[in-house]
Amino acid sequence: MPFSKIRNDKAAPNLILVGNFGAGNVGDELILAGFLKKLRKELPRAKVCVLAGNPQLVRRFHGIDSLPLLPCGLRSFLKRGWWRSLRKIREADAVIFPGGGLFTNEESFRAILIWGLHLLIARYFWKPVYLLGQSIGPITGNYARKFTRFCLKKIEWIGVRDQASASELKRLGIPAKKVKLGRDTSFWLVNRIPKTQEIKKRGHMKILVSVRSFPKIEEKFFAEFAKALDKISERIHTRIFFAEFGKDDAVVWKKICRRTKNSKVWKTIELPESANEVIREVQKFDLVIGMRLHSLIIAKLAGIPAIGFAYSRKVKEFAEKSLEVENFSAEKLMKLLS
Repeated sequence: MPFSKIRNDKAAPNLILVGNFGAGNVGDELILAGFLKKLRKELPRAKVCVLAGNPQLVRRFHGIDSLPLLPCGLRSFLKRGWWRSLRKIREADAVIFPGGGLFTNEESFRAILIWGLHLLIARYFWKPVYLLGQSIGPITGNYARKFTRFCLKKIEWIGVRDQASASELKRLGIPAKKVKLGRDTSFWLVNRIPKTQEIKKRGHMKILVSVRSFPKIEEKFFAEFAKALDKISERIHTRIFFAEFGKDDAVVWKKICRRTKNSKVWKTIELPESANEVIREVQKFDLVIGMRLHSLIIAKLAGIPAIGFAYSRKVKEFAEKSLEVENFSAEKLMKLLS
């Protein structure tokens, strides 16, 4: 881990954390919460500032100083406050990206551009840069791959959360000595992972569902998933709950509900803002069926079984049980549940 290196350089370092925080994604807030817990243990005297999409949300959720991300377009350039972020980077002792699937153009090249810009600005000021708990790729297109290689070759340490990301970095020509295989930083929220619980003897089974939008997902998937949930609901002693782990997840959930017969008895829950409370809330369920990676990670932390929908490589790499979104059918899910 880079903590020992940072500690050796300075006992009370000024650290800048960069990531997709304050964007309404529960998973990203868990990433930051886990990293902050570890950081307070390893570097208790460190002064920390988080660059985030919504600094106010980060301050409320984590109780820590936060400033806006650097601009990556005219509209964000015209907003006030980013110059303070630039000054913070210039004054920092190190810049850390605590985790997430940042360097991929599965949805848009804009993601690589945003995070690459922050990385290059930090290196412009000769600041050491560390990446932790990352999923790298898939990265398609010659320009995107060249830009990513240019950015990542300039940093000291890259921690990845799956073997596929390590392989992607090897294909990009990143030296193996810079790459370390580890876990998502949200795992630092608990000291140990509890054993998988058996179905609680409460008289019914509670299933928590997480869905999300993604460009490659076809309407057929929503129809098949709705069919599967109807079959599950029709089983005696089974109740379906939905939680919004990310922005606009509820829009996708409504698409599924419109295709079902039983959605009137399904319930929607609101997840708490505290990271540990989120885990405790998920512990109330017997099974998680999730598209969001961190719905599956939280299930692991809570010690309950989970089934993932592999819309992206990072989900397939993590989930012990998963189904491909492209060829999903209700029968396949029911078979896994049987």
